[in-house]
Amino acid sequence: MTATEPQLEALADVVATLCDMADGSCAPTIHLSSLDPGMGKTTALIHFLRRVVASPDHLDVGVLVCLSRLDEIRRLVDEAGLNEADFAVLCSDEEVGELSATEHDGAQILFTTQQMLTRRCAGRVFSQVSEFHYLGQPRTVRIWDETIEPGEVITMSADELAAMLSPLRRTNPALADQVQDLQFDLTTSSPGQLLRIPALEALSSVATDDVSAREGFRRLLYKLKALVGRTARITRMHSNLVIALNIRDALPADFTPLLVLDASGRVRHTYSAWEARSGGLVRLRSTPKDYAPLQIHLMDQGGGKDGWRRNADQLAREVATVIDTKPNEPWLVVHHKAQAGIDPVGLIRRYVKKADFSRVSFLHWGAHQATNAFKDVPNVVLAGLLHLPDSQLLGLAYASAGRSVTDHPPADLVKQIELGELGHGVIQAVGRGTVRGFDAGKCLPCSAYIIAGRRYGLAKALPQWFPGCRLTSWRPRHKPLSGRVKQAVEFVERQRRVRCGEPILFSAIMDYIGEKDRSNFNRCIRKHRNFEAAIERLGLMEVNVGGGRGNDALQVVFGPVECMAA
Repeated sequence: MTATEPQLEALADVVATLCDMADGSCAPTIHLSSLDPGMGKTTALIHFLRRVVASPDHLDVGVLVCLSRLDEIRRLVDEAGLNEADFAVLCSDEEVGELSATEHDGAQILFTTQQMLTRRCAGRVFSQVSEFHYLGQPRTVRIWDETIEPGEVITMSADELAAMLSPLRRTNPALADQVQDLQFDLTTSSPGQLLRIPALEALSSVATDDVSAREGFRRLLYKLKALVGRTARITRMHSNLVIALNIRDALPADFTPLLVLDASGRVRHTYSAWEARSGGLVRLRSTPKDYAPLQIHLMDQGGGKDGWRRNADQLAREVATVIDTKPNEPWLVVHHKAQAGIDPVGLIRRYVKKADFSRVSFLHWGAHQATNAFKDVPNVVLAGLLHLPDSQLLGLAYASAGRSVTDHPPADLVKQIELGELGHGVIQAVGRGTVRGFDAGKCLPCSAYIIAGRRYGLAKALPQWFPGCRLTSWRPRHKPLSGRVKQAVEFVERQRRVRCGEPILFSAIMDYIGEKDRSNFNRCIRKHRNFEAAIERLGLMEVNVGGGRGNDALQVVFGPVECMAA
């Protein structure tokens, strides 16, 4: 593996920031490194951790590593190979916490989840939260892996309030009545309206263990406590779900200096807005890879959760068909979780005909980051994109701009943030495959197949996210046809069977569908993407049989022609 000089300089910035924090000379701000996946950020961190515990000059320097998922803690602990006495784990999972028996305050390196830090520090300054101290003092080296947001977006739906009523009713009927009143107020509020959430003083005395041990209730209780006594903006989801929205500081005010390692940082507009309005974030040098060896195939079709609910069978066939084009190669499919009876993995498995399915791996959205397990897989399918709820995007826009939810919604920024968050998901998901490797400044050869509707603008954005990549169209082969396009394709299919390889004249197709205008036929039928995909699927090509200026018929390209028996 070799890197260009600018890429090495960007990696050196990461190391220098870690060393400055250890030496107490780092500027008190957030330092963002946006090096692409696979360019050595994690390797640099691991080498630093080993060096700092071995340095006699840094025995009193505590390190805090904040990760987004428990699996990432396991992976980093395993890859770092630290002595158990040098590290501890603080998290809610007992098994992961037992990776080390060392007391938290006595371990020079403390691994924790970002959620744990956010909750323990809510409403407090970092220096007061003793759980994260080392030798009785706040840890001076702080690393945040992957996504960091400029504020915590708090949303509470009317349905979520309803789910709290039964457990609250058993222990605090008066509080349950107040929550029910709040649910009514929320349900009857209009989108865009501002709603003052009452203080609900009795809520502060509710102990989670007194009500329910379920994690779901604890999460709802946390969100409600974050909203009470504040003004929320009312939003309404496309499913008619009414939501109360507010934001608050995600991190303690004294949590800097902090090193953030986010490979998607160069495409996310949350960072750009954050950087512009506060000066509390600075970017380290960052040079992307040359993605010339990456071929991206883009299908213009909705592949979100709603798209899968409407067209699950067709989308699964599209993915299975493309997997069968390379039956002897490894594949990784990034997909939505099974829900509402739609299981993308099961459907894709059903339709794969030629490929060795043992060489096809699956990752659901949410588990698509920070893993090297698929670094040798040259084919990656994104069977749809990860879309944040509109309420989350709106909250991120308010937080990034440093504005209150009582201000007018920053509509333009919401659109920019939506595109940036899509880019974050795409870079992370595609970056699980061979594209994460690099040599001489370039990524390793990889093919990516992405299903995304045209309205998201990926045809323009992908070359910016992956500079130098090759972008081609991935035509649907199983999309249900309708109208005159469907009539034309059905006619061509019949003619292909009965004419035994003879040309199928455009004039015959026009007569069948009742089209008299040749230019209209060319524009609405012949050049329609679904008609073109069907012609390709049927093994036909355009030919000139009449001797005129252009093609005027379709004919079988090659191979045996199946004829209908006389």
